[in-house]
Amino acid sequence: MRKNFEIGLAPMAGYTDSIMRRLSLSWGADFVFTEMLSIDGILRSDKATRKLIPKIPCRVQLFGSEPDKFVQAYNRIAHVTTWIDINAGCPVKKVTKRGAGGALLNDLDRLVEIIRLLKMHTNKPVSVKIRLGWSNNRIMEIVSALVHIKPDAIFIHGRTVEQKYSGKADWDSISRAADLCHESGIPVYGSGDLFMPEAVKRVYEEYPVDGVIIARGAIGNPWIFRQSKDFIESGKYHEPGVKERLEAFVRHLLLLIEEKGEEKGIKESRKFFVGYTRGIPDAAKMRNSYMRLNTLEEIRNFMLFQGIDIESIRDVS
Repeated sequence: MRKNFEIGLAPMAGYTDSIMRRLSLSWGADFVFTEMLSIDGILRSDKATRKLIPKIPCRVQLFGSEPDKFVQAYNRIAHVTTWIDINAGCPVKKVTKRGAGGALLNDLDRLVEIIRLLKMHTNKPVSVKIRLGWSNNRIMEIVSALVHIKPDAIFIHGRTVEQKYSGKADWDSISRAADLCHESGIPVYGSGDLFMPEAVKRVYEEYPVDGVIIARGAIGNPWIFRQSKDFIESGKYHEPGVKERLEAFVRHLLLLIEEKGEEKGIKESRKFFVGYTRGIPDAAKMRNSYMRLNTLEEIRNFMLFQGIDIESIRDVS
């Protein structure tokens, strides 16, 4: 595995909380990002945004549209920020209608100014996460504008904003953008359709990127980081069995309950259960049953039926 190739966890709203970040790092992720944080929410000290601000220093992703506010927001959270990423790719309408996220790709002067101000007023690395364009593929025009301001890295998802997650990620376009960025010494990380170690290895072998960030492929699947590295290095990787998958889920669940309380922890665990049970026999039936459970006692009995003792896992966690 070439020395500079990194595999990280992409920022995902509603998913990359402190627990998913911690688990991803323990399973081999080279770096992780917070969920995207609203610069307006930070400046207003909004309750929901405060909950997303990391307690342990971390790479932070910010979204907004006003260049000056990016610097002001960073100053509020500088003590827990090791790296600043600008979200210029989110396709969610409530974000783009405010000129933030993917909408910044329609206003490259504004995006460049955001990067310029952050680089001028902070001493942390500044990167930007983008897509291929708004509705059409304009990736070469976009990166041509960005290379002049020299962000510390560019993360590229291989779809347009309007595509959201439909169709296939265009890695050939990411590759062309990477070649251009490398002329200016800017690292490029690709993203899109990385659900298996085989996909990560293909990117490693066929495209000139400096690494990848894994998003949906890491939900309920923390093994993908170590698996991908093993597959690149040796051509093989360990595939966890049913017991290992369920035990890993229980550890995730217990961490959620410890941090967020039983009711909320269980509720949030449901969105991860699908990933942890992928490939398990009768997974659909198992998921349907789990979604109806509301207490730890109910989950304890459910897991005992699957041959998993929560108490023994709690003792070694």
